[in-house]
Formats: sequence, C-alpha cells, structure tokens
Amino acid sequence: MEGKLTCGLIGLSQGWYADLFATELLAMKDVELVGVCDLGKSRAYVEECIGMGAEEFAAKFEATLYHDAADLLGQKLDFVVVASEIGEHCENSCQALEAGANVFACKPFSFISDEVRRAREVAQRNSRIVMPAVPSRFEDGLIEAVRRVRAGDIGRPLTARVFVNHVAMTNPEWQRDPAKSGGPLGEFGTYGFDIVRWALGGEPEEVFAYGENFVHKGVIEGWDNVKALVRFDNGSLGSVHVCTSISWEYPFFDLEVVGEKGCVRTDYHNYPVVTHGTSSARLAPIRYAPMNQSEIAHFVMAVRGEEALRVTLDDAYAVARTIEAVQESLTAHRPVRIEL
Repeated sequence: MEGKLTCGLIGLSQGWYADLFATELLAMKDVELVGVCDLGKSRAYVEECIGMGAEEFAAKFEATLYHDAADLLGQKLDFVVVASEIGEHCENSCQALEAGANVFACKPFSFISDEVRRAREVAQRNSRIVMPAVPSRFEDGLIEAVRRVRAGDIGRPLTARVFVNHVAMTNPEWQRDPAKSGGPLGEFGTYGFDIVRWALGGEPEEVFAYGENFVHKGVIEGWDNVKALVRFDNGSLGSVHVCTSISWEYPFFDLEVVGEKGCVRTDYHNYPVVTHGTSSARLAPIRYAPMNQSEIAHFVMAVRGEEALRVTLDDAYAVARTIEAVQESLTAHRPVRIEL
C-alpha cells in the first residue's frame, strides 16, 4: 500500500493509550489522523478517561471529532485504532473491518474467546488485518530472551516463570467493572499468558490457579493476585503470577526459562540512578524499551505490507481461552482443560 495512509481513533475510554497512539500517529509523515470518535459518550465520561473533553482532544491532534463510528468509518480509512472499553473492542473492530479498515486494538483485544473468534472471521471475510496490541512482544529484553530460546541456547525449554506487576486499574470507573475490563486477570493476564506461551513455543493444554484479593476489597471485584500453573502440548510447564498489590518501584515483567542445557532470564532491575543516603537508597524509574511506540510503528508497516504481523488474533484467542480456563479453575478449585 503506497502513499499516505488515513486513519481514525475509535473510542477514548482507554485514555492513556488513546493519547499515546494519537501522538505517535500525528508524528508519522506518511499517516494522516483524519478523525476521532468519542462514541457519543458524555463529556463527564470522556474527561474521566482522558482528562479533557473530546473537543479539546480532537483539536489537540488536528482531527475532526465524530460521535458515531459509522460517520468516521464513512471516510474510507486505511486503518483505525480502537481505544474504547475492552468490552466494546470486538464490536467496534468488526464494524471497522466491515467498513474496509484494518484494525489496531489496544491491549487487551478481549478476554472472551468467542469475541476474538468472531473478529478473526470478520477480518478474514473482508481481507483485512487485526493486530491485538501486546506491548510486551515489543520489549527488547523479552524479545532477546525468546530469541535465545528459539536459537537453542538453553536446549529444549522445560519450564518458564513469568511475573507481571502493574497497579490495578481503578480509574476511570468502567475499569472497576470486570464485565467491561476483565479486572486484573483480564487486563494483565494478557501479558503473562502470552509471554509464557511465546517463550515456551507450545499451546496451553491445562491450567490450575489460585487467586486472592489482598488489598482491593470493596474497590474491584475478583482477584488482585493470581498464580497459575500451565501445562503445554510440547510437554513444557509454565507458571504465571499476575500481581497488582505492589505500590513501590518494582519491575513490570520478569521472565525465566529453564531448558535442558541452561536457563535464560530477564532482569529489569536496571535503575539508571541509585541515590544512597545514611538510612536508605532511593531508586530512579526502571528503564524499558519504547514498547507501545514500537508496536504501532510495526502495525503501520504491516498495513503497508512491509512486515508480517508479530501478534495476531490466533495469539489473542489462545490467551483468551487460557484466561477463561483460569477463571473456571479459580472458582471450581480444580485443574481445567484448555480447548483451542
């Protein structure tokens, strides 16, 4: 696909992502951000999500404001970025696909496997691509760790351990509703179960999980910590810990893969500055690769046909099925088979 690409932004609910990706797209010389759609949400709702009204947001990015996605899609766009509520991603994406646009959906695409399957079918029927955003697939340390596993540096991979740390999303209000956001398991399990599957190179077959709500009772429903053991079809074993109870500076990810001949692990305790005092040490923020910037740039290249998608709806489907099995295990207190 040659020439300048036209695009639009559907939804402002995932405000941090909406602002970040709009900023990146505006800076691309070969991309035109045509419009922004607030999906008819109230000003109070939009302000809670992005800290400003939809009119101010659209003006900030020199884009036309639309209230109905159909009107934005009527501009015959090459692609859209979907940043609506997670529970709306599938519907918004399918509408865009039917209108002929390719889709980049903010993380996670969905925590419901039937929604992923529906979007995959609509994309195939309309010969369009969908990229479910998974920023961790674009973190340099994780990329290098998986490359070394694939290269055989540690022999056959046997086990992998993944730790994901992120504050629980409690603002805006819709993120406290697990039916709309998936809760911590839906939002951050996407990272953990994708990373362990990516690292071990197999498909998940069975899972057993424990969960607890340690510090968010009365604020979010369900669990703020989940630990799951996963068996894969290649005989390997994985463990995933999704943690949203840490309030201090601590790495976002941690991955360790043990093989027959060695192990590989990431280390994100890479503070650029450490200030030592008489009674304490103070750490500067941890450094990460520009994951989100890299993934939207990759998607634009994929729309042009210059790169193959690194993450697809097949990956999103496997992760959604795993999350559903984890939820069942947490409530039934037993191992659960994962049918893909």
